[in-house]
Amino acid sequence: MRSAMMLAALAACGGGHAAATFQGTVKGQSFAPTEAISSPATAHFSVGTAGVAAIVLGDSGGLCAKVTANTEPKNGKALVVLLTDVNLATLSGNAPTGVGTYAIYDFSGGTPPVHLAYVSFGVNDASCVQDPSRSATGKSGAVTITRNSGGTYAGAFDVTFDSGDRVTGSFDTAACTGLQTFLGSATHGCG
Repeated sequence: MRSAMMLAALAACGGGHAAATFQGTVKGQSFAPTEAISSPATAHFSVGTAGVAAIVLGDSGGLCAKVTANTEPKNGKALVVLLTDVNLATLSGNAPTGVGTYAIYDFSGGTPPVHLAYVSFGVNDASCVQDPSRSATGKSGAVTITRNSGGTYAGAFDVTFDSGDRVTGSFDTAACTGLQTFLGSATHGCG
C-alpha cells in the first residue's frame, strides 16, 4: 500500500527532478536551479487569459510537491517561462503543440508575436513574498523549445531583463500537473 501511494505521488509530480542550466546574474544574484517542472496551464495576463506551456526552474527541493500543495517556497528563487501561440485575429493564446522559437514580450504595447514568451525571475523572502528589488521581468530575447511531449519541454533561453541583465540557459523538464492548479490560484500558502 505504501509503495502504491509513493508511486502515485511520483506520477503526479512527474517523478523526477529534470535538468536546467542558468548562466549570468539578475540584479547581482546568481541562480542555480535544482529542478525544472512544467505543465500546460491557463495564465492570467493584464490583457486576459491564455493557454500556455508553463515552465518553472526553481532552486528549492520538492518544487512539484510544493506547487501541487499550492505552496510557495520560502527564500526561493524561480525562473518562470510561459509560452503561447497567439491568434492575432482574436488575440487569444493556446499552449504550443509543437516546437519553435518564442520571442519575449513584456505586454508594454505593440502587436504581440505569434509565438510569445513571457519570462520572469522572482525571489521570495522568508514570508514567501516576492521581493521586487531582487526580481525582474524579461524585456527581450527568445525561448526555443526543441521537445514538446506530454506536458514536458526541453529547450534553451536567452533573456535580457528590465534590469539590463542578460542570462542564458537550458531546460529539460519533468511534468508537474499541480503547476496548472497553482497558476490558476490567486493565493498560495508559504512553506
